[in-house]
Amino acid sequence: MPLPSIAASLEIDSSATRSCRRMDLLGTWQLVTYSARFRAKDPTAPYLYPHQLFQFSIDGSMKSAHSPKAFIESPGHILGKVPSVLRYEMDPDYPGLVMVKSSGPGAAAETWQCLTITSDRQNPNHPVSVGTGDLVMTLMGRNGEPLFIRYLRKPSRR
Repeated sequence: MPLPSIAASLEIDSSATRSCRRMDLLGTWQLVTYSARFRAKDPTAPYLYPHQLFQFSIDGSMKSAHSPKAFIESPGHILGKVPSVLRYEMDPDYPGLVMVKSSGPGAAAETWQCLTITSDRQNPNHPVSVGTGDLVMTLMGRNGEPLFIRYLRKPSRR
């Protein structure tokens, strides 16, 4: 499922990316803010807060924390207080597709296309320096159209 416009929105040459693998996702991630054409419409939604953390565990659980203010505590401490209500799995038929599902009645599901950055890139016309190992996660609509992009980096890579 090729998505050339995703990397293009961050001005990343497609030769500097590949589809994510499960091992690429594992760990704790922090949102890197940037401007892109694929942005959600509701500016008050928690998923648009400038401070976000995500954790993908080897057991398939996923946690996230969103805040309009900078986190004071360490990412591990913050995510340690978040209940595990989300699960993720990789689609074996489509490299880089990650399905995230919530548990409970009326459980929601999302499909994300995940790209791993394979080499550092700096574009003087773009405010985000792209680093090896960073992730570009794109929320996909029902018809496969990109709806929203998250650029993630390990907190230790600041």
